[in-house]
Amino acid sequence: MSILQLIKRTIPFFISRIIVYLIFGAISLIFLGLMLGLGILLFRWFEFASGFFIFLMIITFFGVLGLLRFIERYFLYMVKVGHIAVVTELLRKGSVPDGKSQISYGKDQVVNNFGSANVAFVVDKIIYGAVKQIQRWLMRIGNFLNFIPGAKNIIGILSKVMAVSLRYVDEAILSYIMLRKSEAKDAESENEESVWKNACDGVVLYAQSWKKIIITAAGIVAFVYILNIAVFLITVFPLMALASTITDNAGAAGILGYFAIIGAYIITSMVKRAFVDPIAMIAMVRTYQLNIEDMEPSIDLQQKLLNVSSKFKQLFNKKDEDVQKAEQTT
Repeated sequence: MSILQLIKRTIPFFISRIIVYLIFGAISLIFLGLMLGLGILLFRWFEFASGFFIFLMIITFFGVLGLLRFIERYFLYMVKVGHIAVVTELLRKGSVPDGKSQISYGKDQVVNNFGSANVAFVVDKIIYGAVKQIQRWLMRIGNFLNFIPGAKNIIGILSKVMAVSLRYVDEAILSYIMLRKSEAKDAESENEESVWKNACDGVVLYAQSWKKIIITAAGIVAFVYILNIAVFLITVFPLMALASTITDNAGAAGILGYFAIIGAYIITSMVKRAFVDPIAMIAMVRTYQLNIEDMEPSIDLQQKLLNVSSKFKQLFNKKDEDVQKAEQTT
């Protein structure tokens, strides 16, 4: 199934994200407007007090950022992981069971695979940390090519590509956990592997196939940057033009210009999270699943990763804890 087909088949998730981010964007812009009004009042009262304006801009920026992270952590995380679950099932079977909406099915899959969204969040964070450390290790391995002219620049580019694509790699590994759980359920296996075991295997498989995945990662990075720049430029110039028409005072116009930049950043961030991120996730999950098909995790590579990544060792230890608990209950 192609990326475009997966996008079309999971439109309900896009709609859900768009609605949430539209509401959040509107609230953020209202907050920005209030800060702007306060800034204008302060400027009229204290024309020399530029420190007030800088303080307001800092409050506005970090206030919006903090609220965004809160919403994504407590309101949208289940939607994101549910989306991954549906994409995984579509890649595996070409359809999802009838009788439920995609979002309801996705939420059920999260609970069935992880027990709760909080557990999924913890697993996701540890996977993210493990992959980040492993990517650094992979790039250090590449340093032996430094004797080749231009190799250092290539390694630097690859490092940046892998860093930007990191957040989509951990989502692909979450899809592997769900895939293994679904396969075990279909096979009616009595020895179902734990989430932590599947997470370990998923990370190892990524390390085995990263060279093939990097091509898609490069495309994702280019897509994200190009769209971000385009949306920012499309929004920032009209907002700055609007700011310049509000007042003739050069100082006040400068303050409005700064707020216009913050407004453009908010809009760009909302478009990225509502539209770009789920497309990038679909592309990475699909590429990852295709590249690890019929591949077995390498025990030798697993041992190497245990030596280079403390986060991967944490995953591995969690897996052993689950095995010990299972043995105690039998």
